[in-house]
Amino acid sequence: MKIALVLLVVALVLAAVALLPLPVRPYLDFQVMYHADMGLLRGIHLYDHAGQVNMIAQLAHVAPDQVFVLPFPYPPWYALSTLWLALLPIETAARVWFGLNLIMLFAAVWLLTEGWRLSRRLPLFIGAILFVPVLGSLFVGQYTFPVLLGAALMARALGSQNAILTGLAAALLTFKPHLGVLLLIIVVICLLKRGGDFGRRALIAIAFAAAVLLAIGFLASPLWPLDYFHSLTGFKDVSQCHQCVSVPMALARLFGGGLSQAAWIAVVLGVVLASWLSWRWRQLTRSENQLLTAGILATCLVSPYLQNYDYVLLLVPFLLLAAEARGTEWAWLALAYALPVIALALYGTAGNISLVFSALILFAVIAWKSWKNVESAPPP
Repeated sequence: MKIALVLLVVALVLAAVALLPLPVRPYLDFQVMYHADMGLLRGIHLYDHAGQVNMIAQLAHVAPDQVFVLPFPYPPWYALSTLWLALLPIETAARVWFGLNLIMLFAAVWLLTEGWRLSRRLPLFIGAILFVPVLGSLFVGQYTFPVLLGAALMARALGSQNAILTGLAAALLTFKPHLGVLLLIIVVICLLKRGGDFGRRALIAIAFAAAVLLAIGFLASPLWPLDYFHSLTGFKDVSQCHQCVSVPMALARLFGGGLSQAAWIAVVLGVVLASWLSWRWRQLTRSENQLLTAGILATCLVSPYLQNYDYVLLLVPFLLLAAEARGTEWAWLALAYALPVIALALYGTAGNISLVFSALILFAVIAWKSWKNVESAPPP
C-alpha cells in the first residue's frame, strides 16, 4: 500500500511539472543527456559523438560544423535509465527531469532525517531547496541528485542492515563516478572489515549490482569501457576546468597551474586524507553516519573536477551531523550553510570558492567529533 501511494505521488508530481510553465531552460546541462538519449533511440551508440552531431545537424537543418554537442561524460546506465525522456519534446522532458530531481532531493532529505520529529523535519525540505548548489542544479538540469539519493540510501541501508538497499545505493553512487566512487570504496572496506552475515550479504548485493550495470552498459555501446574513457578525455578537451571549485584547483591556480597540476595536488591530498581516515577508522566506524560524512567530505576536498553544483552532496554531511549536533556545533553548521549565500551575494560567481570553505568547516566538525570519540572511548 505504501509503495502504491509513493508511486501515485511521484506520478502526480511529474504530471504537474510536465504541464506547468516552469522557468526551466532545456538547452543548458540537461541537453547533453537528452541528445545522448535521442541518439540511442535512433540507433546511435552512446559515445558516438560524431553521430550525435550529425543527428542534431539533420534535425536543425544546418551543417554539422554549426552544431556544438558535448560528449556524454557519464556511465551508460545513466543514459539507459533516462532513455524514456527522449520520447518527450525537449521542453517537456526538461521539466520532467526537474521534477525527478526534486523528488530525489526530497527522498534524500526524508531518508536522512528518519526518526526526527515532524516539526523539525518539514523545514529541512525548504532549507534543502534553498541551499545554493541545489538551486543551481535544479534549474540547469544537472545530474548530481541520483548520487545524493544513493548516499542517503546508503546511510539508511547501513543503519538498518538492509543488504538489498545497500546494493541499490551502491548502484546510484556510480552515476557520477568522480563523486560517488570514493564513498563506495570506503563502504566496501568497512563491510570487509566488519564481516558477519550482513557484511557478506551487502558485499554480494554490491557485486551483483556492479555485474548488472557492467552488462547493461553494452546495450548503449558495444565497447563501452573503452568508449567511456575516450568520452571522458574528449570532455576534458572541451572543458579545462575553468569553472571548477575545488581545493586542488584553488591551490593550482595560486601557482599559475591548471587541471594537470591540480591532479597531482589531489593525489597528495588523497594520501593525507587516507592517512587520517586510517588513523581515525575505529572512531569513525562507531557510527555509520560519521563514516559516510567523512567519505563525502573527503570527496569534496580531494576531487579536482568539482563544479559548484556538485556540492549538493554537502546536504548529506549537514543532515547527518545535525542529527548528532551539540552546543557550538550548531553554530558551525549554520555558518557552513550560510557562507555560500553571503559570498555569492557579495562577490557573484567569484563567491563559489566559499563552498570549499563550507566543506572545510564540516570536515573540522567531523574531525572534532572523532577526536571526542577517542576521549570518550573506554581504555583497551
